[in-house]
Parts: sequence; structure tokens; C-alpha cells
Amino acid sequence: MLPVAARSPLPALLALLWALLPGPGGAQTSVYPKELIIPRGGSMLVNCSTSCDQHTLLGLETHLNKKEVASGSNWKTYELSYIQEDTTPVCYSTCHNNQSKAPMSLTVYWFPERVELAPLPQWQPVGENLTLHCQVEGGAPRTHLSVMLFQGEKLLSRQPAVGTPVAEVTATVLARRDDHGTNFSCRTELDLRPQELGLFQNSSVPSQLRTFVLPKLRPHLVTPGIVEVDTQWSVTCTLDGLFPVSEAQVHLALEDQRLKPTIKYSKDSLLATALVEVTPREEGIHQLTCAVILGNQSRRTRENVTIYSFPAPNLTLSESEVPEGTMVSVECKAHAGAVVTLSWDQAESSSAQTTLNATAEHNGRGFLCSAALEVAGNVLHKNKTQKLFVLYGPRLDKETCPGNWTWEEGTPQTLRCQASGNPIPKLDCHRKGDGALLPIGDLRPVTRDISGTYVCQATSRRGAVTREVVVNVIYHQSNLITIIAVAALILGIAGTVGLAAYLYNRQRKIRKYKLQEAAAMKLNTPPSQPSARAPLSSCTFPAAAMPGPLPGLLRALLGLWAALGLGLIGLSVVAQEPLWADLQPRVALVERGGSLWLNCSTNCPRPERGGLETSLRRNGTQRGLRWLARQLVDIREPETQPVCFFRCARRTLQARGLIRTFQRPDRVELMPLPVWQPVGENFTLSCRVPGAGPRGSLTVTLLRGARELVHRSFSGESPRARGAVLTAAVLARREDHGANFSCRAELDLRPHGLGLFENRSAPRMLRTFALSPEPPRLAVPRLLEVGSERPVSCTLDGLFPASEARVYLALGDQRLNPDIILEGDALRATATATASAEQEGARQLVCSVTLGGESRETWENVTIYSFPAPLLTLSETSVQEGKTVTVSCAAGARALVTLDGVPAAVPGQPVQLQLNATVNDDRRSFFCDATLEVDGEILSKKESTELRVLYAPRLDDSDCPRSWTWPEGPEQTLRCEARGNPAPSVHCARPDGGAVLALGLLGPITRALAGTYRCTAANVQGEAVKDVTLTVEYAPALDSVSCPERITWLEGTEASLSCVAHGVPPPNVSCVRSGEVEVIEGLLHVAREHAGTYRCEATNSRGSAAKDVAITVEYGPSFEELSCPSNWTWVEGSGRLFSCEVDGKPQPRVECIGSRGTTERVLLPLAPPDPSPRAPSIPSEPTSGIYTCNATNQHGSMVKMVAVSVESPPKMDESTCPSHQTWLEGAEAVGPACAALGRPSPQVSCSREGGPWPQRIHVSRQDAGTYLCLATNAHGTDTRTITVGVEYRPVVAELAASPPGGVRPGGNFTLTCRAEAWPPAQISWRAPPGALNIGLSSNNSTLSVAGALGSHGGEYECAATNAHGRHARRITVRVTGPWLWVAVGGAVGGAALLAAGAGLAFYVQSTACKKGEYNVQEAESSGEAVCLNGAGGSTGGNASAQGGTEPDGTAETPAGGEVFSIQLTSA
Repeated sequence: MLPVAARSPLPALLALLWALLPGPGGAQTSVYPKELIIPRGGSMLVNCSTSCDQHTLLGLETHLNKKEVASGSNWKTYELSYIQEDTTPVCYSTCHNNQSKAPMSLTVYWFPERVELAPLPQWQPVGENLTLHCQVEGGAPRTHLSVMLFQGEKLLSRQPAVGTPVAEVTATVLARRDDHGTNFSCRTELDLRPQELGLFQNSSVPSQLRTFVLPKLRPHLVTPGIVEVDTQWSVTCTLDGLFPVSEAQVHLALEDQRLKPTIKYSKDSLLATALVEVTPREEGIHQLTCAVILGNQSRRTRENVTIYSFPAPNLTLSESEVPEGTMVSVECKAHAGAVVTLSWDQAESSSAQTTLNATAEHNGRGFLCSAALEVAGNVLHKNKTQKLFVLYGPRLDKETCPGNWTWEEGTPQTLRCQASGNPIPKLDCHRKGDGALLPIGDLRPVTRDISGTYVCQATSRRGAVTREVVVNVIYHQSNLITIIAVAALILGIAGTVGLAAYLYNRQRKIRKYKLQEAAAMKLNTPPSQPSARAPLSSCTFPAAAMPGPLPGLLRALLGLWAALGLGLIGLSVVAQEPLWADLQPRVALVERGGSLWLNCSTNCPRPERGGLETSLRRNGTQRGLRWLARQLVDIREPETQPVCFFRCARRTLQARGLIRTFQRPDRVELMPLPVWQPVGENFTLSCRVPGAGPRGSLTVTLLRGARELVHRSFSGESPRARGAVLTAAVLARREDHGANFSCRAELDLRPHGLGLFENRSAPRMLRTFALSPEPPRLAVPRLLEVGSERPVSCTLDGLFPASEARVYLALGDQRLNPDIILEGDALRATATATASAEQEGARQLVCSVTLGGESRETWENVTIYSFPAPLLTLSETSVQEGKTVTVSCAAGARALVTLDGVPAAVPGQPVQLQLNATVNDDRRSFFCDATLEVDGEILSKKESTELRVLYAPRLDDSDCPRSWTWPEGPEQTLRCEARGNPAPSVHCARPDGGAVLALGLLGPITRALAGTYRCTAANVQGEAVKDVTLTVEYAPALDSVSCPERITWLEGTEASLSCVAHGVPPPNVSCVRSGEVEVIEGLLHVAREHAGTYRCEATNSRGSAAKDVAITVEYGPSFEELSCPSNWTWVEGSGRLFSCEVDGKPQPRVECIGSRGTTERVLLPLAPPDPSPRAPSIPSEPTSGIYTCNATNQHGSMVKMVAVSVESPPKMDESTCPSHQTWLEGAEAVGPACAALGRPSPQVSCSREGGPWPQRIHVSRQDAGTYLCLATNAHGTDTRTITVGVEYRPVVAELAASPPGGVRPGGNFTLTCRAEAWPPAQISWRAPPGALNIGLSSNNSTLSVAGALGSHGGEYECAATNAHGRHARRITVRVTGPWLWVAVGGAVGGAALLAAGAGLAFYVQSTACKKGEYNVQEAESSGEAVCLNGAGGSTGGNASAQGGTEPDGTAETPAGGEVFSIQLTSA
């Protein structure tokens, strides 16, 4: 119910309008409001007024419940309640005998009580039109009510609601595939937005549409035309073009035997497969039926199958194992009607029996018994085979055991020697002489130690046989040349030693002979005194006595010098570093299709040529003196070995590398899982990772969700192997239903520095199921009446997942649409079975539950019968009192009827009854019973009817009392009922034509209903009248007109407080001030203390009403120093306004205007009296000076002078305190440059964050960081964070070479330079003159040289430069080669050999002298030989001897030789 708006000011407003209306000559009647829309059952206020200047008749004409709630001399306000329908109340008035009227339009709105979408068909064929029906009951106003039909959220149709009381809207749509599973709904909109009430919607329950497509073609049934008994065979039934294919059901049956097909769905196709097993009793021709059911339609096809019996033939041998020479009989038999044939080897006989003499050739021979039978035009064959085994002794022949084998040593051969016989003989071969065993049957390399003659013996329990076998092994004398070479070397060494010994001995003998000859000559010469005494250490030989200067010694010295030269040359060769070639990288791993740079280098000083041999594609080449680099592209081979080569001094230097490719696991494929997998059975997970490799680095994991099932690493596989397959058998469980299985492949190349490459297959979801082997339980009625509906149910336990199960329920050929209820693993399908007259008789109700391609089925018999309800008729259903009525009861031909307990004589005969109608017979019921026997059960049906007797109305005090007294408020039902037929209508209205009572409706009792009413009951038979009085009592009410809530008095005047209350019975009213007990009465002299709240209370027998009345006392303005100070300081940024509160009522208006020291007439913003979050802040800085404040209200004004001053808190910004400051290292430390604005002037201090700021004289790098500066004055603080950066000159902190020390020619070296500076320094290099092919990094911090030359040796300088200076460092690089070490080694070795040669010469000379002296003493038996130094005579010496003194001899100096002297002394 809408609330009544602005009830209290409405009368006053209407009174004001009346005062403005013209005089009596143009008196008019007005109504307010003229138009209104309210909810049904609501109430409202209507004001009727007139412009007449005298007392007049004024009222409201309406059939609604009305109550006058307020009135004046020319206006009245009525309350209309419980408004149920649109109406047009009329205000009327009579002024000077002139009557005028003013109608108003009252519209009632209410929402629809029912919005219902008619049920959709259970299945709708695609391509056919579907009509949607929506019914809307109730709702008003209909002009604003529209009905919409939706498909999902898509609007199909919008139509106005037409028709009462039920509006029906239809729309036709074409069913499509996309509509399957779509929800259709109906929605109403009551649009009252033009009336500012909003848009009201209501929707029906959505209905889901199921569409289907079933092609006109019949299913394709594949089955063999002939089938053998006791065999299992497969039949398939397919049908394409189904939608939705998962909802299709398949019925496969062989005659009356229902098959259990496995159904596979694929897109819009269906494939049903079933296994059929037949028994011998089913032999003959049978019909196989396949029916596909979808929606409410089906397609069926049939094929004939011939079932036959054809046992295999019987083949018998008299004995299956016989000794050689035994007679054996063979017999072949077959089924009656079959043609048999017996054959063995290549022989064939039409005879079914044969006899043969068993020989060794018959051992293992097979016999074939073949039978042929014609079935349905097809010739069928069956065979039976059996083998004959003949026992005979061992045999060794040249075919199975050759007598001679000749093989080459080292070749793999298999030594074969087989013996035949039954039983199989044992064979051994032993070599003659040593009995060595010949290894027979093994593949092995031939060695010479197995050659020889062997005796092979085969033995069994039927005898023994022997055979000789010769094995020849051919081999080559490959070490003869080595033996000859070694022997020649030994002979050469021995000859050389012997020749040296011979030459030495011959030279010794020659010396001895010469000495002897010289001694003899000396004895024949007279002695002479020598000129001088020779030293004891010297001796002199005459030239004629010696052979000269020892030619052997000279040859030895020449050989020594030649050996020295050869040694120097060999030493230089040995000392030289060996030549090499290098390939980098030596081993590389590259992604398949990628590229790689290979670098070839050598230490050869002058290589002739070089290159890179490989089968891979080359893209670019870079060369140096002793190096080359080539880029290999599009590398796809799993493994390749490039060769780097150089030609140097007629030698080829090589280095071999290894390049392997890898391929990421870009494709990881998990093979499709079965559509449905039975729980408890294994299924196969198979994962393929094609092309990924190398396989040895590959790991494949099968996953269930995130859990690993199988993990396999292929480590140890060949590096060339690629791709992998991992297969595992997994046991299906319930928990696996809906689980995602996936495969993860990981290629781990982290050991090669390339990382881990991982990929996963797309997950595949597994659906598992469990289907109980038990058939469903079917609950059906045994009897079913034509046209009736009976529930049937089908229950099956042990299903998983039960929600995926499909249920097929059919009564005969009629398919039912069940409702499925799931409880755990149990399924219960309920449907309503309706039988037609065509189905009358015995029918079969079938229930089939399908889950995961398997199904379980059961059926029950139902008897359908026809039993129409009995026919009960009255001659007249409504009669006048006193007339005669005939009642008849009849039923079907086989039914027995009874009318009100009176049975018919025989079945099929009707019963009649007659009576005279009275008032007591009104609404009398008559009953007709019929019974029928069906299938042993007695069925009964009843029919009833009612007789109506017509008579005039009657109003009794019990049904319509003469007086009512009710309290106002509680809902009551006003009843005044009258008896009569037809049912009389009762109308109670005031005699003056006023209000009408709403009888029979529950509604609130209002005071407007009070009064006397005349109730009239009438029907076509007559009329009855009765007066009724209604009294309504209600509690007192204090309204705003007679007792206003707020009263205003002026201080110093006189006033009184009075309130008038309305109520039945009339109430008493008293007013008391809150907190006091004294009742306020009479006139009062108003003072401020009279202001306050007073409690006025009205009381009668129905209750009381109280109301608070607030009295306000108004007075002129006045200033107080506390609330409006004479001096005020404004702080910038505070947002505060000057507060100048003035006492006075109503609240005075205050305005402060500048006078002295300020801009003339400038306004000072003032704070509002009641501060709030929305209070305005001061827009700008006020001006200091003197302001004049003036306070004014309707009762007077007052003035006050105010002095204003302006100050501000500290403030720092980028201009006064920059956030980023830069210092220079070494400059004078003065601290951050920061200042602050504010009044009074703030103090600024700065401190370093994270620790104290050390006081330094000069800036250092440690001063860099973040500083917090704080500005403070009396009005607050301001902080600012600044960042200080310290810049400094560059310093080269590190200059290093890699490798350290020197570098070989052709080698690589790198120089690294690191500098410390801010801002960062620019790096520059200075290299030795002539140094080429120098590479620099992007920031110049690294200098690199590849293939160093002698010109790269020298001093390198690295310089760092920034805005504050420059700094440089130097480093020396030495490039040294192996020839320096060769020269040094050769010189040292030569000096050592010269020293050794000189020592050897001295040793030989001294030895020869000693040997000569020894020989002289031996020849002369006495004397002393002294070797004399020098070429001339030597100083003589005195010598004495026993027997006399010899004269000094003279020495001769032969030309061109040494001088030898021999002095002989006698014994």
C-alpha cells in the first residue's frame, strides 16, 4: 500500500487555493489529486474543495470504502481504503442551488499472479516448427503489461497482454540442432516508469528443449548369412546422421533373444556391436532385427541368418607311433550329408580308408581328412589332420654330416653334423689321437687347433652308427719377414763388433813390431851424450821407427766430428716442439637445424694449406695465417665428425671433432584412451615422443593428474637414437573416472650446459564405469486401462557413474520418457505408461540400462484393458421446487451397475430412480457404481452427480446479524449471507446512496465504514431486505492540524497551548512539559525558559494517543567573545574558517567585511554554525586587517570588530630543496643545500638515513646516499628526502692478460681493463705499432687477439676518461716461439759434445804413449821411454848407470812430425 504523502500540509494548501478562487458567481468544485496509480488493496487521501463563499453541500461520490479524515468550511479530505479496481471517484458541491462536479482517475496496478510456459514436447524434430504458449493470469493495468518469450537470453517475441482473466501469447520457432538443451522461458514486464514507479518483471520456470535428428534411412546391419551352432559371432549395426547421437538407443534381437550391444558413438554416427552365441536347438533360419530409437521415433532393419550344424570330420589311425615295417590303417568319417576326402603328402583319394607299410620316410607324415557341406548355397569345408610317427635307428649321411670340411683360419663358421632317427639320437665327435671334442652347432671363429680327423658317433635306444670327419684349417706364415729382419740385424751388429776387434788387434801388433825394429837399429848405433836431460815424462821416437801421426786416431777424430754434427742436427730435431692441429670446439651439441662456428688452428709456422672436411652445409669462412673458422648451418645429422687438416713440411696435421644434434620434445602424443573403460580391467597408456633426442638424455613420464605413474629414463641408449615410446598397463579404478592422463617428456641437456627442455601432451580424460551383472528390477502394474496413466519404475544398483547411465523404457513399440533419480550407485527411473485402444491385450514392458557401451535388460508382461466410466444422468440438473426428477445409471456391455445401492438385474442393463424435488433435495448427490472382471481381478468405477433445487432468498439473523460493533484496525470479514438457489447476491449500502459494504472479503475495519446499511438479497426466484447497523470504535488521534508538532512563540508576548483530538468515544486531552507533572493551562507570558518539548495525551475507552509538541521561543542576536573572538590568526594550509557564532533565534546571518588595513568591502569567509565533512574550506589566503562583523535576524541586528593575522607552516619544494644533488669528491663538504618557506621562518636540519653523518672537511664517496631534511616552525614540520651522488675521477683498477705470461705465435690472448669512475668512464686502448686484427668488446673493456703474431708483442696502454679526468695503465705482452728453445738447446748440446771430444782425444793419446813405453820395456827388457814435448831438442839431463857413463845422444827432428827420443839404460 502506498503511503499517503504530505497529509498535514494538504488541508492548508487547499484552504489557500480556496481563498484565491473567484466569488459565488463562478463557484467551482476541485479534486486533488486528479490522477493517481496505486497498488491493489492500497489506500489514499482525496481532497474535495469548492470556491463557494457560503456553507454548501460538499462530498465525494464513490463505491469504495471512504472516511472523512479532515474538513473545513469549503473543503473535505477523505481516505479511500482497500481499493481493488480502477474507478472514477467524483467530488461534488452545491452552491446557490448550482451543482458542480470534479472527477478523478484512479488506476490500480498489481502484478501477474501466474506466468506459465506451456510444457514443451519431450523431443522436437529438427527442421519442424515449435509453437510456444505462454499464459499470464492477472496483472494490471494491461495497457502497461507486455509478455516476452525468450530462448536463453535471446528475445523471440514481445506482445501486449490481451484477454482477461488469462492472456495467452504464442510464438513459432524453427527447431535447430543448436536449440538442443536450450532453456525457453516467458517473462512479463509491467512498465510503470512513466508513473515513476519502476519496471516490474516476473518470469516463468524455464523449460528445456530437446531436439533430435533421425534420418529416414534404415540402419545398416552387418551380419554373416550363415552361422554355425555353438560358435560366437559378431553383428554390427550402424546409422549415420543422428543428433544427439549419445541419446540414441539401439535394440538388437535375434528373434525373441534380446542381444546386449556395445555402443560406440562417433560424431553423428552410431556403431552397435554385439556377440551372438547360438545352440543346436536354434538351428534353422532366423531373423536378426536392429532398431535405433531417438526421440519418439525409431528406424528398424532386418536380416535373415541361417544357423547350421557342421561338426569337424573324425580321422583315426590304427596306431600313431609304430616301428619301421608295421602295417598302419587310416580312416576318415564326417557328419551326415558331408562329402569326405582323405589325403596325405601329395596323394589324394576319394576313399575314406587306406592302409600302408610304415617306413622311415613315413615318420612325421601328416594325413588330412577333409569334409565338404553345402549350406544356403555356400560350400563349407572342415579338415582334420593327424601325424604318423615311425621308430627307426640312427643314420649319418653326407648330406647332414659332410666327411670333409676345409675352412680359413679366423672366419666364423658353424660346425654342423646332424644324425636322423626316431627317437632323436645323441651325437658326439672325438678327434683321433687326443680325443678332443668337436664343437658342433656353435657359431665361432675357426682356429688352427681344431684341425684333424674326428670320429662321429650317433646313438639311440634303437642302435648306433659312426662316421669319420676331416677338418682342414688354412692359415698364413705372416711373421717370416719379421724373423728374417731380426736375424739380419743381429748378424750386422755381430759383424761390426768383430771387424772393430780385428782392426784394433792388428794396429796393436803393428806398433809392437815397429818398436822392436827400432830397438834393434838403436843398438847398432854408437851412443852419444844427449844435449839436454829430457823430462821423465817424455819420450822421443825417430821418424823412421814410427808410422807417422797415427792415421787411426785421425780417422777416429774425424768420425767424432761427424757424429758431433749429426748429434747436433738430431738434437735440434728432438728439441723442436711437435707440430699439431687443433679443432675447437672438439665436442659440440647443437639443436637440430641450428648452426655452429668451428675454429681450426695449428702451430705450424708456415702451413701450406688447410681446411675443414665435413658433410654439413657451410655458410661463412674466416681465415688467419695459422687458423680458419667456418660456420656450419642447418645441422640435421644425429652425429657427424668434422676433420680439420693443415699441410706443413710435407706432413698432414689433423684434428677430428664430434658434432651431435639434439631435438626438443616438441611433439608429445598420448594415444587416445578408450571411450569407456570397465573398472577392474587394465587399459594401456602409450606415449610417443617422435624425433626428440638424443634418446639417452630423454625421460618420459606417464601422469595421472599431477601424480607420476610410470617414469622411464633412456640413459645408455645410442647417441644417434631419436624418439621414444613408453607404454604401461594401468588398472582402471573408480577414482580414475574423469581423471586426466598426460605424458611429460624431459630432455635433460644440463650436463652439456644447455638446460632442461620439457613438454607435455594434451591431457586425455578417462571415463571408467561399473555395471552390475544383475538385470534391472522392474515395478509395473499387471493391468493397465486404456487411456489411463500408471507409473512404472526400473531400478538397478551397482552403477558407476550412475549419472552417465541411460535408461530405455518401452511398452510394446511405445517408448516412454522416464524421470531418473540417482541415489549413490543406484538408479531409479520412473515414467508414466499410457495405453491406447490399439494396444489392448497382453504387452511387454521392457527396461534397458546402458552404461559405458554395455547394457542390462529386463521385461514384464502387462495386460491392457478397456473399462469406460459408468454414465450417470439426471432428467434435469436444476429444477423448481416440487417437480419430478428421473435419475439413470448405465455402463459397458460387460459391466454390472448399481445406483444408490440398487443393482441392475444383469450386467449391461441400466438402473433408473424417480423423486419429487424439495428444498432438502438441493445439492443431493447420487452415486452410480460399475464393476468389471479383468484377468481374474474385479475392477470397479464410480460416478456421481448433484441435483440443484431452485428457491427464493432468505436472510436469517444467524447468517446476517442486525448490528455490528467492531474496533478500528483489525481485519474482519463482513458477512451477510442469504440462502437460496440460485445463490442470491447480497448488497449492503447506506440508504442515502453512500458507501457500500464489501461483504465476504477480509479487510481492515475503518471508521469510514460506521453507519446504517440496508442489505438486499436477490435471485431470479425473489428478493429479501434487512437493515444492519455498523459501529466502529477507534482510539484518539492527534493530527498536525488540530495539534501541530511545532509551535513558535516570540519572547515577551502572550500565548496559550491547546490540542484537539479525534476519536470514538470523544477523548480527553492534557499537555505536560517533559520532566514535569503540572498541566499547562491558560495564557502564558513568553520567556526563553518556556522553550522545550511538551507531551499532549488524548484518552478514551479504546486507548490513548500521545504527541510531543516542540515550542520554540525566538529572540534577537547577540555576540560573545568566546564564540566570536576579537583577534584571530589564520594558518595557511589549515583550511580553517573564521568561526563567529552569534546567539539568536532564528539563527542570525553573520557577515564580516574588511574595513581598516584590508581591501575595502572584502568578505572574510566564515565557518558554518554546524561543521560537517562538506563544510567549505577557505578558497584563498585571507587579507590581514580589521573586519566589521554584522549579525542580523528578523528580530534585530548587532555589530563587532575583529582583527585578522595570517601565518603559514614550513614548506620545502624542488626550488628550495632539490631532491637530487651532486657533489664532487675532494671538494669542501658543506652539506645538502636546503631551505624552507613559512611564517615564522622555519629552522632546517638534514641528517643521513641509516646512520650518522660523519663530519668531514672534504667530500668522499662515502657521503653518497639518502638524506632527510626537516623544516620546523610553530605551525608544524615538513620533511623532504634528497639523494646525494658523489662523482669522482677515473682510476684503472685492474689491467690483466689471459693467459698470463707470454703467448705462442698463432695463439689467442685477451686483455681486460676495469676502471672505477663516476660518471662511468670511457675506455680506450693504445696497441704496439703494426698490431692488426684486434677485437674490442661492446664497452671497450676487453681487447682480444686471435692468432697472435710477432707484431702483437709489445706494450699496451688502457686509458679511462670521464668529465673529471683521465687515468692510464700499461701492460707488456710477449710473443715467443719454439725455435728459441731449439737454438739454446743446440748450443748447449754442441758445447757439451766438443768438451767430450777433447777429453776423449787426450785419453787416447795418453793411452797410446803408455802402451808404447810398455812395449819398449818389454822389447829391451830394460830402459826407460820418455815422451818429449815439443818439436825440437829438449834440455839435457845427467844420467848415471852402473858399468860406466854413456855419452849424450842427439835427437833428430824429422820434418813435419813430432820428435821422439828413446833412452836405453843397461841393466
